[in-house]
Amino acid sequence: MTNYLTDYHTLKTGYNQEVAAPLKMVDQISNDGQTLVVQNGPIKVFVRVVKENVEQILITSTMQQTPLYDDVFMALEKSLKCASIDFYNAYQHAIQSGSIVSAGYRHVKAIHDASNDKLSVTITKER
Repeated sequence: MTNYLTDYHTLKTGYNQEVAAPLKMVDQISNDGQTLVVQNGPIKVFVRVVKENVEQILITSTMQQTPLYDDVFMALEKSLKCASIDFYNAYQHAIQSGSIVSAGYRHVKAIHDASNDKLSVTITKER
């Protein structure tokens, strides 16, 4: 099993088909390292890439709840082919309790951190 989620081109293509223009991922990224690929209002999305393969997606929001987060996460679920109510439930539990909650489905893991009145979600390959 690989330790990456997908390649960036596949992620971007699937994701961009699901979101409005202001939330679309950028075309050019660094081949290695972390790149900011979406920035809109309180939402930022970073990808960590090694040789064009996405090892981690990080979503940050200065607000715990915003419809932009829902749009971004659902588009990522579709692009990664891992849509599950478990991710939504983990997100809701994290923001309601102000804690860190993890969920996984189809070898994709999302860690929702809603401490400090902010939201940070790290998506990686489940090992």
